Amino acid sequence: MTSSRLEPPAYTTGAHRAPRRAPRSESGTDRPPVRYEPYLDGLFTYCLSVLCDHDAATEVLGEVLAISERQYGRCPAGDGERRAWLYALARWACLRRLGERRGSRPGAHAGRREPGEEPGAGARTDVPPEVTARRRRELAMLAWPEAAGTTPEQREALELAVRHRLRARDVAAVLSMEALPARELLNSAACEVERTRAALAVVETGNCPAVAQLTGDDQVLLSSALRRELVRHVDDCPRCRRAAERAEAAGPWPGSAASARAARPGA
Repeated sequence: MTSSRLEPPAYTTGAHRAPRRAPRSESGTDRPPVRYEPYLDGLFTYCLSVLCDHDAATEVLGEVLAISERQYGRCPAGDGERRAWLYALARWACLRRLGERRGSRPGAHAGRREPGEEPGAGARTDVPPEVTARRRRELAMLAWPEAAGTTPEQREALELAVRHRLRARDVAAVLSMEALPARELLNSAACEVERTRAALAVVETGNCPAVAQLTGDDQVLLSSALRRELVRHVDDCPRCRRAAERAEAAGPWPGSAASARAARPGA
């Protein structure tokens, strides 16, 4: 079983399926300075995961680079710190755009949709069907079923730590948090993902009538509500809890007393 410690979880199921390239100008006339090249793809994917709209993500990325150029004297020199600074700028710009959608001031997760949901008002309607289909596939690739049980705050922290490989202290900087609360947020998020993965492993064994009743005969489409029911059942059912531990093979059912001790920051 993967650890709930602070280190970014080794699993990347869901998190690894993401668009890898930011849009590039075909003419080459609007290419950003070369110093941004190492960060472009990750920043675009992050903006896309927040806004769930390709055009909006492209526009916001352009805004981020323009602001960065104007304030480049404030950009940290170290690579890790520079990445965190750019992601914090991207987060601010995305939340501002979401606030504009709602006609309100920017606020954490205001108006945020899950990847794969329909674009909001203002989305372009003149995009060719084949481009629309490709964009829908890319948004679907951003979905992370194992994160169905996380809060929006936990999900965002995991996105930054797992998909974008930011260090814990850099995640804290992006989210404007102190280091210890950020560690605790990542630990709790990792534990919830592990609980979901373990519960899904129980579904695959097919040995419990109660689980079969919950999921039916079809492939499980994991909604937050179904995830909650599955995890609650595994919490309460000794047979399923043992099956989850056997399936994950390396530790107690996540969320139990033993795994909670292992998840403490600094453990």
